[in-house]
Amino acid sequence: MKITKAEAIAVSIPLLKPFTIAVGVLKASTQVLVKLTDDQGRIGWGEGSTFLEVYGYDQASLYRALSDYLLPGIIGLDPRQAENIHFVMDKIMPHNLMAKAAVDLACLDLCGQASGQPLHVLIGGKRMDRVPMTGAVDMVDPDQAGDFARELLEQGFKHIKVKIGQDARQDVARVRNVHAVLGEGVELRVDGNAGYSRSQARDVFSRLDDLGMEWIEQPLPAWDLKGHAELARNLKTPIALDESVYTPQEARSCLEQGAGSVVNVKVVKCGGIRRSQKIVSLCHASGAPCFLGGNLDFSLSMAGAAHFYSSTPGVVSGAEMLGSVMVYEDDVVTEPLLVKNGFLEVPDKPGLGVTIDEKKLAKYRIDQ
Repeated sequence: MKITKAEAIAVSIPLLKPFTIAVGVLKASTQVLVKLTDDQGRIGWGEGSTFLEVYGYDQASLYRALSDYLLPGIIGLDPRQAENIHFVMDKIMPHNLMAKAAVDLACLDLCGQASGQPLHVLIGGKRMDRVPMTGAVDMVDPDQAGDFARELLEQGFKHIKVKIGQDARQDVARVRNVHAVLGEGVELRVDGNAGYSRSQARDVFSRLDDLGMEWIEQPLPAWDLKGHAELARNLKTPIALDESVYTPQEARSCLEQGAGSVVNVKVVKCGGIRRSQKIVSLCHASGAPCFLGGNLDFSLSMAGAAHFYSSTPGVVSGAEMLGSVMVYEDDVVTEPLLVKNGFLEVPDKPGLGVTIDEKKLAKYRIDQ
């Protein structure tokens, strides 16, 4: 089994409404899809995405990393040999984990197509049929935040995430207004997206630490592990890390320094399923739980993340890979994955378990 053809396809689909976080606003998708063909004519699909203000490179950069460097380098390789695929990609270029995640998913999808098995069978076995999901309230006006949260509760979500990280007064009001409408059995978490200084974070969380939140995610810049450790020592609410952790080595360093006790593992951010499982294993051995983040995914990446969650002990709580038609005007698959009553069913068809809609792909494809 050999990869004989590899193609990168940039896709842009508008969001239903702009998604605002501490460092930027996203109005349309930044996805780049990977299409791999093997020597028997079978096809595997993967998905990568980015957010310039968060990850430091845009869709065009993601596309070029794949089309000009990574994809030519894997022609002739066996997609079943995951460690070798990643070894070769790392020799071609360091970093660029979101591009490598797209290749990882496409290889796994191709292997599933070849074996006739769903992805979860290939990566550890399914431990659940559906994944609990998290609803998100972005940086809306604080007076509207409670209404947004009510809508999420009506859709069945039991985990709610509130975006913060800009204006301390508005952030505190937004979180408290959401907290006020939550009932019993609903968990609240907040995400600063590295937007605060140390003094701002101390001010904000001194006023929110009494709410019994699941965790506070990435309040400070990725490099400020000492600042995160200081917050962790002085707050009752656990500190979770996202932008500080892309690799197992970074996870180890963060945990050893006490910078956080929870880690956000995103399949697309961390370089794919294999690399993500290594991070979870390391954290689990250290007693630190991981939760599954997302990047406003299409159904391709949502499916991969659902397989990962269902197959990986040590991943807890509500997953965050909201996307598809909940966020975008459309998707690129024939049957978009849907969150129903706060849960996402794990696909059981071969590979990722979703099928590309060629007409939609042609409609939303863009040149780079």
